[in-house]
Amino acid sequence: MKSIRNKVTLSYIGIIIFTVFISQIIVLTSIRKYFYDNARELLSNQIKLSAEFYSTYLSSIDIKENVENDVDIFWKNTNAEVQILDTKGNLLMDSMGYSPKDIKSSKDFNQALLGKLGFYIHKPANSTENIMSISIPLKNGEKTQGILRFVSSLNKIDKHISSIAFYFILVAIIVIIISSIISLILSRKITRPLREITEGAEVFASGKFKEKIVKSSNDEFGKLADTLNYMSEELLKTEKLKTEFIASVSHELRTPLTSIKGWTIALSLCDPNNKSEFEDGLKIIEEETDRLSSLVEELLDFSKLSSGKITLKKDFVNIYELLIYLQKQLSPRASKDNINILLECKSTIPDIYVDVNRLKQVLMNILDNSLKFTSNGGEIKTILSSTMDHVIITIKDNGCGIPPEDLPRVTEKFYKGKNSNSKNGIGLSICSEIISLHNGTLKILSEEHNGTEVIITLPLQTF
Repeated sequence: MKSIRNKVTLSYIGIIIFTVFISQIIVLTSIRKYFYDNARELLSNQIKLSAEFYSTYLSSIDIKENVENDVDIFWKNTNAEVQILDTKGNLLMDSMGYSPKDIKSSKDFNQALLGKLGFYIHKPANSTENIMSISIPLKNGEKTQGILRFVSSLNKIDKHISSIAFYFILVAIIVIIISSIISLILSRKITRPLREITEGAEVFASGKFKEKIVKSSNDEFGKLADTLNYMSEELLKTEKLKTEFIASVSHELRTPLTSIKGWTIALSLCDPNNKSEFEDGLKIIEEETDRLSSLVEELLDFSKLSSGKITLKKDFVNIYELLIYLQKQLSPRASKDNINILLECKSTIPDIYVDVNRLKQVLMNILDNSLKFTSNGGEIKTILSSTMDHVIITIKDNGCGIPPEDLPRVTEKFYKGKNSNSKNGIGLSICSEIISLHNGTLKILSEEHNGTEVIITLPLQTF
């Protein structure tokens, strides 16, 4: 959690530093441009005035003669260094008395030779100061007689910009420090709910599902807290169902085992010549053994389905013939309880691609439940129909139905209804899983005291 908080804090600080850095560059660049543009405009205006004065009053006289007689005219309106050159780049006059040698290669001089106002900022080889040079042609009509050049040091401007930059950098440092402190506070505030959620999850991991995570906000963290609390409630329910399931299975196992053990002891003590008692005892032992075997099979199926290890062995099956077979198999039991089993096929049904044994298991389980919960004189009706893409098997009975509080949960793992005839709570769960593996659906509709309707929908092709 500390690592996440640090990452958030460093991310904030990084964004702030980057933003301040870019802002500083933009602002200082703009300030430098502003001062340099002002200096350029001032020198440009001064040199233009001097050039116009020359063209108006002095251009009729040779430039060398003008330099000898009227040179002060060129620098009396400027504080810059004034240079006058001929068109070949030879220096005729420098107001400071210097004799620079790199004028011919200067950009501003070459631009002036082309009749333009030349401009150039550079740092001479023997100087640490930036220099601004502006050159303009001195003309007599259309003829260029020479070049007037103003050279000004930018040292004062650069120092002024540096002092401004110092204050801006100082302000930036203060902003970064304050922002970093705020970022640290905010990151702690943001990650606190996550830390609480993590601590709550660790409590859940230890098996304490009754504990709750305190919801401190209505954002994504609050939603996560609600989700984890809901998960703990569901895990608590599952744990309770599992406990009830184990108790139920233990009871289901104990009953036939007790019966088998009791009859085994009874048969060992009874008269060997009492054939009738032996036959009754062996029949009961056989029935209870079958009951145990059925329960073990259900448990194995449940285990395979839960672990995802079950494999379907599919083939094309005539579903109508399968239902006729199951009807015949259950007829003796139905007749015994005076229950009428009907089969109705509404159209010609094509073969479906399924695991016949698993589908038989599902149908047998549902029909067995219908027989179990339908009283004497009742009716169980199986309706077979189809659409363009699916086969629909509907099993309806007029038995006792399912209580509304049990109906939404009858296919849940371990869930055992309140009805006294309810078994171990895994039969319908297995049925639902098997139908899902076939890409089908199992839907249960029921009204207490008015019967139950189970609708199985299977795709015509699932390969």
